[in-house]
Amino acid sequence: MFAVLAAMVALLSASWSRADLPGPMPLSAAGDGHLWWVVRADAQSTGNAASTAGGDVAAATGYALMHHAVDEPRPTERLVMRFPREPDAIAADGCRVVVATPGERGAGAFIVSMFAVKNEATGLWFTVPQGIPRVLPSPPVAGELRAMAVAGDVLFAIIRVREALGSANANGPAELWFGSVACESGAAAQWTKHALPDLDMSEPVRLFARGGALAAEGARDGRAAFADFRDGKWSVEPLARAGAGIDARTALGGMEISGRSVLVERALIAGEAPRVRLGLVRDGQVQPWADFEEPTQPWSVAPFGASATLLEVPTEGVDRGHAVVRGISFSQGEPLAAISLAPPGFVSGSWIHLPILGVLSVALVLAAVIFGSEAYLEGRMRSLHGKTPEQVLKLVESLERSRPRGASLGRRGAAMAIDLLPGLIVVWAIVGGRPGNLLQIPAFLPDLGANLPAIWVFASGWVFASLGDICFGRSLGKWIVGLRVIRSTGGPASAGRRALRSLASAIAVASPVVMLLSMLHPRSDGPAEMLTGTAVVDARAYAALESARSTAADAPSGGNDPV
Repeated sequence: MFAVLAAMVALLSASWSRADLPGPMPLSAAGDGHLWWVVRADAQSTGNAASTAGGDVAAATGYALMHHAVDEPRPTERLVMRFPREPDAIAADGCRVVVATPGERGAGAFIVSMFAVKNEATGLWFTVPQGIPRVLPSPPVAGELRAMAVAGDVLFAIIRVREALGSANANGPAELWFGSVACESGAAAQWTKHALPDLDMSEPVRLFARGGALAAEGARDGRAAFADFRDGKWSVEPLARAGAGIDARTALGGMEISGRSVLVERALIAGEAPRVRLGLVRDGQVQPWADFEEPTQPWSVAPFGASATLLEVPTEGVDRGHAVVRGISFSQGEPLAAISLAPPGFVSGSWIHLPILGVLSVALVLAAVIFGSEAYLEGRMRSLHGKTPEQVLKLVESLERSRPRGASLGRRGAAMAIDLLPGLIVVWAIVGGRPGNLLQIPAFLPDLGANLPAIWVFASGWVFASLGDICFGRSLGKWIVGLRVIRSTGGPASAGRRALRSLASAIAVASPVVMLLSMLHPRSDGPAEMLTGTAVVDARAYAALESARSTAADAPSGGNDPV
């Protein structure tokens, strides 16, 4: 529990501008479009936390779990969680990630489970459970974690039992323990023990997910082999290339990409730099796929969406600590161009609409407040010259009854949603995807370039509604909901006024927050209406009022009307 609290306090207080990798190879895992890795943060990366809480905080928050998703709007990396001690292993399957760190004071492994969820409004990812992650039970045996993997939402682990570490046969099969636990279980759940893989357990064994179940890569009789674990039993598949077995010492692990099994190897050629080879495995035969020089920076290769991804984390230079990824597609024999990942946030040129919309929104609200009353009363004031107080009072009472109250925000929102439908259908037919992703309000989009389809939906909806308002006094949405645009003092609004209102309403469409001003207006007029001397009212109430006024005007007068 102490480790959980320490990690969460550090997560809330620390930044992550610099980091180093723990060990010669990065602790990383990937699957189904998600990439996770662990970096070591130095004292500078803890920011003010280190200076205010002392060196203990810096030491206790030295390791950070990072995440990148293949479909993020920008190639970004984000901090997920900090750990007080260096993790022993990390495993992932789909959007699920599990991290195991050493327990406090010699206790069993501290294991947490999380999974990534996409924010449909921003296109970015966050991790749940939020706050303290799900803590899984420690294995019933204590020792060295030799291998770990997640398959079918179940965590599997091979542990070298601690009591046997000093024995003469420390690497023997009898000294290893293999078990599993569900990733959605609680801390009180029980691990299930299974039979060890039918491989040479004195050699490294790497676990991975294949075909929705657990698989392992290891050695058998000195040759590389894959082993599948199904129904509690292991079946071994020796690997060969061109009819000859593959030296197990060259194998680095296995993975599955789009249903294809892949073997990762390191080739050592005299006089040349080490090379990394990826081979496609089918019926035990390994076919060449990719062959490239091994990076000098700490690296790993893992499945990432429909291809493999080579992960590197520079340990020096400007990009120190920030991951660099290179895609490896099935049609390429070498990694593609490097993409440097950066913290999610504003990218020059992609967010410029936010301050512009902010300035325009404030300007519209101020103009509506300053000039709106004058525009609203302009027609009334012209009739007050030379009138007695009684006549003025009667005139004001008459004008107060000259038009219905402005329409509610709910009805205006419904009309706007209807006006957005034609543009939504057209854009969705072109770009595809989920229609809900296209209804993202421009003022809430941090990356304009990555959300152009949503911008086109709102822009086309505004144009469609404006044409109806200007030409007919009501758009299709207003006609269906039962609204129309009139003059603020009553009576039809001119085409010029309606055009000015449509122009001002573009800001309200892009930033609907400004419409909250209508809640403060005595007649529920929005800022666009206040500025242009118009009103959006119930069409039936307006028609009834106009009919009553027409009847009153046609009726014979019983005396001199002072107005």
